[in-house]
Amino acid sequence: MQPLEPRRAGALSRSTHQGSRASSSSTPSTTEPEISNLSIPSRPIFRAGSIPSTSSALTTPTSFVRDSLISLLLFLLISEWLRPLAWMADASIEIGPILVVFAICILIDCCKVPLAWGWTAKIVVILLFIGFMFDREGFLTGVWCIDLVRVIAQDIGYLVGAHFELISGQLRTLLFLMGWSLLISVVQALMLQRQHSLWFVGATLIYLVFLQLVLGADTVPGIMRAIGYGLLLMALLNLSRIEQTYGFSSVRPSYQFQWIAVSMVIVGALAGVGWLSAKQAEPAHLMKPVSWGYLYDRMFELYNGDLEVGSAAAKSGYGQNDSALGGPLQVDTTPVFTAKTSELTYWRGESKNFYNGKGWIQTNQALEPFSAGHQTGSGRIITQEILWNSNSTNKQLFLGGNLQQVDMLLTEKGKPLSSDFLLASSFSGKVTLPEVMDPLSYYKVTVQSSQSDSSLLNAESNRYPADIVGDYLQLPTSLPRSVRSLAEQVTANSSTPYLKAVAIEQYLSRTYPYSLEKPTHPSRNEDFVSHFLFVDQTGYCDHFSTSMVVMLRSIGIPARWVKGFAPGSLQAANDGDQLQEVIVRNQDAHSWVEVYFPNAGWVPFEPTPGFSGLSSDHAQLTLTTAAMAQAEMTASLATIPKSDRFTANPKEWLQAAKDALVDFAFRYRQVFNVMIGGGLLLAGILLFLRRKGFLYKGRLQPPFYKYGPNNAHPLIPYMDRLWMQLFRKYGLKSKDQTVREYVKALKIPHQTQQKALLEFALIYESVRYDTAHSLPYSKREILAIWKAIQKTH
Repeated sequence: MQPLEPRRAGALSRSTHQGSRASSSSTPSTTEPEISNLSIPSRPIFRAGSIPSTSSALTTPTSFVRDSLISLLLFLLISEWLRPLAWMADASIEIGPILVVFAICILIDCCKVPLAWGWTAKIVVILLFIGFMFDREGFLTGVWCIDLVRVIAQDIGYLVGAHFELISGQLRTLLFLMGWSLLISVVQALMLQRQHSLWFVGATLIYLVFLQLVLGADTVPGIMRAIGYGLLLMALLNLSRIEQTYGFSSVRPSYQFQWIAVSMVIVGALAGVGWLSAKQAEPAHLMKPVSWGYLYDRMFELYNGDLEVGSAAAKSGYGQNDSALGGPLQVDTTPVFTAKTSELTYWRGESKNFYNGKGWIQTNQALEPFSAGHQTGSGRIITQEILWNSNSTNKQLFLGGNLQQVDMLLTEKGKPLSSDFLLASSFSGKVTLPEVMDPLSYYKVTVQSSQSDSSLLNAESNRYPADIVGDYLQLPTSLPRSVRSLAEQVTANSSTPYLKAVAIEQYLSRTYPYSLEKPTHPSRNEDFVSHFLFVDQTGYCDHFSTSMVVMLRSIGIPARWVKGFAPGSLQAANDGDQLQEVIVRNQDAHSWVEVYFPNAGWVPFEPTPGFSGLSSDHAQLTLTTAAMAQAEMTASLATIPKSDRFTANPKEWLQAAKDALVDFAFRYRQVFNVMIGGGLLLAGILLFLRRKGFLYKGRLQPPFYKYGPNNAHPLIPYMDRLWMQLFRKYGLKSKDQTVREYVKALKIPHQTQQKALLEFALIYESVRYDTAHSLPYSKREILAIWKAIQKTH
């Protein structure tokens, strides 16, 4: 930035002041005043009360069109602030009428209605809105006016008595609309008169991102729209600055319409690309909510690593307590039992019906004596033999279908048992021996598979018995709304309960990767399903099966969580009796989903990627892709493919980079603590010294002004800052230019602005170079001139 030095000494003198009144009273006849004939005015021409108002300014058709477009974009941004209100509120909020009120307020300011008349019209519109919303039946009669006055008078009494909870909805709505109308008026004035819009666009984006990340609202479409509106706003508002800098207005007015058209085309193309990208990403969320509990746990784990908090991973296997799921798992290859079966099936243990936000509980533990079943439907008859491992003591039977007949039971001591000792639960399907009996070592059973026809399932209705609805649509009240929103989004194009179940099953298996090591425990107040869907986004069978059940229940489809074992590792086939031998290990412990259909009953579904052991019994087999249908029958965890260290998948690469960064920070956390503490201490010392004036005192002053005893006019520092703003807006002054020549060289289309800028330059030369004889100017008068310089029309 060059010094503001005049080229000729003695440019201003006392004689100049003596003739200033006469010279300032004359008005130049040309559009561009002649600098040499101007002298310093005795008082500023542009006082605070004499600044041309917006209503009196000349308005060209092109500027009116531009102002209308700016006002329209402001209205669209305001609508993005109000859209999430209906999502955040418990009761439905009518956003449409509120937007109509705001549209009228913006239209009034856009038409430059005088201040008093404009606010009178706004208040009338707001009062009419309140009367219509709270008394629609008596709105036309006008009775609401008397009721509104009475209610407001009563509310004033409540306010005086500090009974804020008793304030009526009418007054709350009045204050809400008045506050927003005032804010909109200020924002619109800043956009139209000062060409400032970036701050409001930024505030809108921050607001929408906050709702997305913190509250879990799906505001991605709103964010994309706000970015488009913001780009158009900046294009329109920067046009006036470009005109002032390069003098485009003197070429052709049609260029303004071309600028607007080109801006809309570019923004439309960018919005189209963003929309297509988001469409390809559906139904996955582009942004996931922040889990504050998860961050707290990770920070606690990071800085308390010596205590090994949460470092121990559980081992895979079949357990009894499922009330708290999650966390990493270690693969346990210990054999549980060896089985022979005529057909590979899942080994079902039991189901559970109550989801507590962390895991599963079976509310009805009632067991009844087992009675042999009878064959129903078209399910195949399967013969199965199970020989327990010597270290696996168990009294529960694991079955590949509905139990039809018990052929043999042997205890670990080799003692045969009658099937009359067995107890069964009609709620969970669990079959077991009483606690007082010895553990089993071998059993042979006959079961029937639960095969169903997908076409029949697709024709099923959504009318469920009362007991099914009561037990299998249960969800905790603390379930995040984002889980239900995701389920609705995934099933938006599915018309029947069966198709919705298939959609959720395929969405989970195709969207989220399988991992035993990466899942983390949800925090104390965090939902297990929400933590998996939006935080970890990776997991094993418990995560996938629980998420599918909860998502189905959230959209009104009964489902339950089932656990047992996957088919196991195939060993050999006996050609004589056509039985296949498998070894089932702890690593084969598995969970899946059963969905209820009124005519077919409970039908199994498998949402976990890499598992296909349901085979032909799986109801949605005919609708799966070829890749899913060709998956292996055996669901051993060891056979599930793991991603390579270097991958082309951006999501996996980012996950690996995040893990590496966390490990690095954990390893050198003490060094980071010292560096962060030292940096904060150094920044505090530097800030303290700077505020006290010990650092860079000389460099912080404007380079074109030397402070000293001979230059002590109080207005000079203030005017220097204004000159710096002018230089940033119009460009730097060359070294051989005076401020008068610099002002004259600027191409400013508006005569009022140019006149104000000339006066500002003359006053600056007076107070700087002839301080002793300069006339007294106040900061308010200088500010009035500055406001006139900022006017664009």
